[in-house]
Amino acid sequence: MSGSQLFPVNLNNLSAKERHNYILNNYVLNSPAEAESRRHKRDIDVIRENHRFLWEDDELDTDTLSWEQRLALRYYRKLFKEYCIADLSRYKENKIALRWRTEQEVVTGTGQFQCGSRHCGERDNLRSWEVNFKYIEKGEPLNALVKVRLCPTHTDQLNYRTKKRECKKQRRREKEERRAEKKRKRRKLDIDQESSGEDEEETVEPASQPQPEASKEATTQKEDTTAEDQIWLQQPELSHEQASREQEFERYLEDLLF
Repeated sequence: MSGSQLFPVNLNNLSAKERHNYILNNYVLNSPAEAESRRHKRDIDVIRENHRFLWEDDELDTDTLSWEQRLALRYYRKLFKEYCIADLSRYKENKIALRWRTEQEVVTGTGQFQCGSRHCGERDNLRSWEVNFKYIEKGEPLNALVKVRLCPTHTDQLNYRTKKRECKKQRRREKEERRAEKKRKRRKLDIDQESSGEDEEETVEPASQPQPEASKEATTQKEDTTAEDQIWLQQPELSHEQASREQEFERYLEDLLF
């Protein structure tokens, strides 16, 4: 029986590879879903599908895990979870990727004694940062506090959006200070105008002002001095007895001389 009678198409017109793919797709693998499930997967593919950035304590029971999850957990336990490696290529979009270090990176000092940014070999002026890493895993938003050591250049990239927000806050603070200063000046001007209006209305002076105590003492001293001078200028008033004795003495002298 020829191939044209067994198959809807004439296989003689197809090459060997085309005939193989035709028979495989139409008779061996009945549907695309089954073809995908039958495809052979490597270990790294299984790990990528079941990988988790952090495993919870209640998820570490290997009896309840599938073999794919146990393989991903075994890989997770081999990672060093003290410092992270960062991908800052999209820092302007505020999209930063982080992952744990491998054994080879720990041995070479990458991420601790060398800048933790990918493909950066800087080893001087490194700074440690604690980052609140927000990520989505299996459709669920999660977050974790992780540490990363970066050089000055990648430190600026890590804090790019934070600095922009800080600059906006600074400009907003300066505007508020200027507005407050204008309000203070306006309030002070209104107070000065009110006080000047009150001074113009109160133009009548009081009828008598109390004399200061110092001036009173000076006036009293002046009056006392004037009274003493008048006493010395006046003729002393002799008593009647003294006057009669003088008159008698004058009469006695007149009798002696004349």
